[in-house]
Amino acid sequence: MTDSKPPIWLLDIDGVINAISRKPVTPVWPKHQWFTGRARSGGQDWPILAATPVLDFLRDAHDRGRAEIWWHTTWQDEAVNLSRLLDLPHFPVRPAPDFTECPQGLAGLAALSTRRGWWKYPAAERVVGIEGRALVWTDDDANWELRAHDDGAALAKHAPTLIVSPKTGVGLTRKHLDLIDRFLTDQAG
Repeated sequence: MTDSKPPIWLLDIDGVINAISRKPVTPVWPKHQWFTGRARSGGQDWPILAATPVLDFLRDAHDRGRAEIWWHTTWQDEAVNLSRLLDLPHFPVRPAPDFTECPQGLAGLAALSTRRGWWKYPAAERVVGIEGRALVWTDDDANWELRAHDDGAALAKHAPTLIVSPKTGVGLTRKHLDLIDRFLTDQAG
């Protein structure tokens, strides 16, 4: 690890915590391990489908100080509505001056781009480059969007970096959580 502080975890909502699916993805998590509800963003109530093992993992990582978790999502400040619904700790919203909200202001919009590329990338650059912190970045759009940024390899030149890009309709899986757990353990050691 580059310093004594834990890694910063940039956490997206839709496609990561919230599986974009009409029903629980039972090949990934058993049906009884899925939570459903609705959270408000952009003036609308959005369906939420979240796997409880993922929520438990986030709570544990936060409570044990293994990672400093920040929302990094189109939900922006309305991510607090999801936190309340899912009984998650308060995670701050990562500043993203490059975020350009669409006129609809809806959560779950497709990835937005700026003239410099993906609006989420500069925040990740600041984490590893300016802050010198290890980075965990979970975003379902990462595989697609990071192609323009050397698949994120430039980030890893500054500090240890783990980028996890789950399938949008599934969200984080046990395999992803195991990968993140190993990374956090390595950074603590």
